[in-house]
This record gives sequence, C-alpha cells and structure tokens, in this order.
Amino acid sequence: MSKNYVLFNPLAGNKRCGTDIKMIEDLIEGEIVYCNMTKPETYSDILPEMQSGDILIVCGGDGTLKNALDNYRDKPIFFVPCGTFNETRHLGDSINFVGDCNGQSFGYVCATGSFTEIGYSTKCASKRRLKCFAYILQVFKWYKSHKIKAKINIDGKSFDGEYTLLMAIKNNTCFGFPFNKMYDKKPQPYLLGVKSCGNDSLFNRAKMFFPFFRIFFCGVRQPTVCKGWFMLPFDNATITLDKPRDFCIDGELRTFGGELRFTARTLTHPVTILDCPQNVKKHLRHTR
Repeated sequence: MSKNYVLFNPLAGNKRCGTDIKMIEDLIEGEIVYCNMTKPETYSDILPEMQSGDILIVCGGDGTLKNALDNYRDKPIFFVPCGTFNETRHLGDSINFVGDCNGQSFGYVCATGSFTEIGYSTKCASKRRLKCFAYILQVFKWYKSHKIKAKINIDGKSFDGEYTLLMAIKNNTCFGFPFNKMYDKKPQPYLLGVKSCGNDSLFNRAKMFFPFFRIFFCGVRQPTVCKGWFMLPFDNATITLDKPRDFCIDGELRTFGGELRFTARTLTHPVTILDCPQNVKKHLRHTR
C-alpha cells in the first residue's frame, strides 16, 4: 500500500484549507499521513520519515510550499493553494523551476526593503479574517525609504549603489500587482532594484512614490535600466550587502548577509498546482 504525506498549515489565510483536506481523504488511495506545519523548524523533525513516502501534498500558502521545496527536493509535490494571495498559483498548472538564493528556494519572490515587511509581518488572524485587505492595511505602516548599500552583479554587469528595494522575482505578479509584463514572454528570474531617495522622511517618501507608481501600476514590459531603477532578467546574479538584512522570501522571514547568489533551479519533479482538489486523483494516477 502506498503512503502519502499531506502537509497542511491551519494558519493559512484561506479558510478552505480544512475543507480541501477532507475532500482529499476521499480521493487518495493508500495510507495518508498528516503533518501540521505551523513552524518551519518542524520540517527537520519529520524529514527522515517523510522520505519514505510516495508523494507529498501541500495545503497552505506560498510559504508552506517554499518550505516543502527546500526539504523534499526529490519528491513529487502537489500544491493545493490555501493562502491569501497564493502568487505561485499564477504560474499555471505546474512549476518547473524555482528561484534559488544561497540554497533557499523561492517560488515567486525574494526581496528586501520598502514594503517587503508586509509579507511576513501581517498577522495570520488578520489574513484569515480580512484576506488581501489585511496586507493593504499594512501599506502605510511600512511605507518607508530604505538605504540598502549593495554591490550588484547581473550576468557580468555591475549596479552598485544604495537601494530602497531589491527584489528577485520569478513571476508576473507580486502582492496582487501584475507588473512584470516580461515574464509571460520569457519565464525566468528577474531582478528589480529601486534606488534609495535617502534617509526616511516625508519628503523622501514623496519622492519614492513616482518610481513605485511607474513600476507597479504601469508595469514593466521590457528590460529597463534608468536613473532611478532597473529591472533585468538574469541567469546568475549576486548581491553583496553591507550588513545583514531581513528578506521576504515567499512570505517567510529570512535574514541574509554577505554575498547572495541568485539563480534558477530546475525541479526533478515539477510541482503540480491543484486549484480544484477533485483533480488530485486524476493527477496521482499519472505518477504511479
């Protein structure tokens, strides 16, 4: 009899998580082992046992999937989106490759600076109650000018300076803004850098508005390098930070310092995205 593991995050922003798990019980053949994933560190506790399973089903948000990608790289993964935004859902029916930052996987984003705190600081209770509005309410709190001193190399080209936002994105959308118009034509990682306006002040916050409006509301349709910002596709990129910084990586908080190496990693088994849990059984037949 096959053994299947279901990772679920009961704190995910979408209340349908429990309903999906109940439906999966009726669809999967074989033994089902459930793992309640409320803390990333608990992965190491169950990792040895889960390596004996046949498949892994992830019910949660983008952060839950990110942790699964880090820990179960040789397993077929099925993802049932139960988060608030579920940005990885916009990638289609499957995920063939992920971003990689110093060995950490990211399905859609790895970023530091202005607004990125929203991704990991918004309370789970607020997300479950208010959905995407929970993030919107945090915008004014985290509307700040940052001075992130960084040495940047993108496929051999240097972009050293001070930035208020640094974002590696492997998607066409982030926080609900479908601004990366290049991704649909050329799916690969992109690096966005928005120059710093200086120390945080009302005046510099006002100056920040214009590049952010241009990028996130108007969208970026082609590789761009201009005075205030750049956005470029890359095969390999490095960011060397002046000091450790907090990053939002698929909604999870991670602190990085020193040299960060970004690239894309092809998955041995593409992640199958299941917006409709009834499709689980159909997809599982193809894996056996």
